[in-house]
Amino acid sequence: MVEGTIFKGQRWLITGASSGIGLEVTKLLLQHGAKVAAIVRNPQKINALHQEYPKALALLQLDLSETSKVAGCVQSAINSMGRIDTALSTAGYALVGAAEELGEHAITKQINVNLVAPIFLAKAILPHFRELKTGRFLQLSSEGGQMAYPAAAIYHASKWGGLEGFFEALSMEVKGLGIAVTLIEPGRIQTEFDNNAVVVEPQSEDYRSSAVGTYFKLLSMGRFPMIGDPRKVAEAILDLSQQEDPPLRLVLGSDSYKNINRALKKRLSKVEQQKDTSSQTDR
Repeated sequence: MVEGTIFKGQRWLITGASSGIGLEVTKLLLQHGAKVAAIVRNPQKINALHQEYPKALALLQLDLSETSKVAGCVQSAINSMGRIDTALSTAGYALVGAAEELGEHAITKQINVNLVAPIFLAKAILPHFRELKTGRFLQLSSEGGQMAYPAAAIYHASKWGGLEGFFEALSMEVKGLGIAVTLIEPGRIQTEFDNNAVVVEPQSEDYRSSAVGTYFKLLSMGRFPMIGDPRKVAEAILDLSQQEDPPLRLVLGSDSYKNINRALKKRLSKVEQQKDTSSQTDR
């Protein structure tokens, strides 16, 4: 990890700071002398840390499903900190179940928290970064941003079709403005992620006997182990934040590397098979 003293005096805005990766990054930053504006749904979960660092940790309460309040919360963070050097968006959860059987409210909330809120967060912080002529926006995605599992269609829609496309395009738009954007794609990490998932068991026999049912069985058998160390992931994120020319995507975890690598090769192979067919539609 880079020298910890380099973070002294830095000011970060972090969503999802009360648990998982967001909490680990927050703790590391505070230990290294940085200041953090933490956007959390339940401030009580991080109150002990606030008591330990009362002058360095500012708590802002927000349920990110209330997307209309994101911009105001970001402005409060800027006012509290004076400036923001780096924004880290980690808040999110998984909605698991057959897509057909998921309720409209559950789908809308998943998209709002995992996709709309990060987009609004970026929109709100970008004017500040442009004024400073510098800034880092780090968005936690997952291996699910580049490959898919059955029973996670809406989760993948928020990560793969949503976050990944938005932030890749955004990185092009802000290039040359002193602003860097990176998508972080970890695999399975030992956090509360599974406990926070909203799980809808398959109701139809069709889905119980399909890939959806198989996924649930494998999950119950522990076939998707959490091999990632949250502390090491946090350290990797801090290292990333100090790179002069950071990558657009950072893959973390041997499982994420293996799964993304396999998925990309499979997709590329399918594209190559369609080379002749694709050219037949040219004018």
